Amino acid sequence: MKGFLVTGTDTDVGKTWFMLKFGELLKEHKLKFHFLKPVESGCEEPNGDIIPKDAMQFSKLEGVSLPKICKFMFKAYASPPRAAKLESKDIKINDIIDFIEENKIDDDDCLNLIEGCGGFFSPIANNKLTSDLAVKIGLPVILVVNNTLGCINHSLLSIQAIESLGLNIKFIILNDLNETVPLDNFNELSSYTSIPVLRLKHNEKADSNLINFLV
Repeated sequence: MKGFLVTGTDTDVGKTWFMLKFGELLKEHKLKFHFLKPVESGCEEPNGDIIPKDAMQFSKLEGVSLPKICKFMFKAYASPPRAAKLESKDIKINDIIDFIEENKIDDDDCLNLIEGCGGFFSPIANNKLTSDLAVKIGLPVILVVNNTLGCINHSLLSIQAIESLGLNIKFIILNDLNETVPLDNFNELSSYTSIPVLRLKHNEKADSNLINFLV
């Protein structure tokens, strides 16, 4: 399988937002891709419907049915194992792996873009973390960082954790979640690592230089 695992330095750093912008860029360059977000929590709407909003956006952009992108959908805005437990359900890492294996696109011309849950050490299944999923699938990692105070520490800790497990970080996305960034960490973060750092500015297209890192 060709592709990337997309993880973050924490929850709510903009992984989904980056993946949508990345998908738009790949479409623009006529490159094949397939989104996989096996697990999504926080899916309950005020009217009681269960809607995986992130996975729905992936489905719409890619033009494929939701079941090929996401399988495990939980109501509570909590880690997947906790959200599952609240529904008297259970989620195992092998269930997630099986879903990925069944729905990945095994084509050297296609990038499978797999989104983990929360940060690299966030729970994703019973007694398992996103890091365990990363090791099992063995894909290069894209690390998404919220461009805010404290992100240097979070980034360097995440880099150390990812590399300690023998995984390769392809590049880092410094994500401007807000229109105004009072403290820009681009130059400082770049000075602490040899891993390429690319900026995703608020509500702008993904940097076209990303295409150069796909080979």
